Amino acid sequence: MSAHLRPTLRPSILLSVLLASQALACAALAQQTDEDRPRQSTLERGRAIDRTRMTQTPLSRTVTPQSFATQAAVVGQAEIELGKLALRQTQDPGVRTYAQRMVDDHQAAAAKLTKIAGEEQLELPQALDAEHQALKEKLSELRGAAFDREYAKAMAKGHDHAVALFEAASQAAQMPSELKEFAAATLPTLKEHMAMAHELHAKEGG
Repeated sequence: MSAHLRPTLRPSILLSVLLASQALACAALAQQTDEDRPRQSTLERGRAIDRTRMTQTPLSRTVTPQSFATQAAVVGQAEIELGKLALRQTQDPGVRTYAQRMVDDHQAAAAKLTKIAGEEQLELPQALDAEHQALKEKLSELRGAAFDREYAKAMAKGHDHAVALFEAASQAAQMPSELKEFAAATLPTLKEHMAMAHELHAKEGG
């Protein structure tokens, strides 16, 4: 009798073992998937934190001697060229006074920067960048009150950026001493320009 039962019992036992193995494998896979989710979530949170830190990194840690010299030269040249354009385009006495101040002060600053850049072997751009060139072309097409309003708006925005840039350079540990001193010495004038620009912008209906 046992001899007849063995052939019929073996497939049943084998099937049971196989089903049990599959069930254990599925349970293990489900557990592994659940365990992986927190790891992926933590990784994603870490990347988000890194991105936040990057956006919150102070400008003084990222500005370099060359990047500062390049940006300062472009900003200064833009103020000179736009100031000269304003002297041709406007009839407003307040705008003319401001524009002349921009030309005079930024020409003086440019001369100092050129001297320091030569000593530090830093390369200065010889033309405006695309952003400032486009602004100049836009303003050159305007006259009267439209010009005054857009010029004042551009000066307010431009000097907000310039003050932030020079403040960062004046605090940057990696900045050569002469360049850092130039940034610190120029800051009071730039802050005065910024205050004047915002006042002019408000007056012109900004």
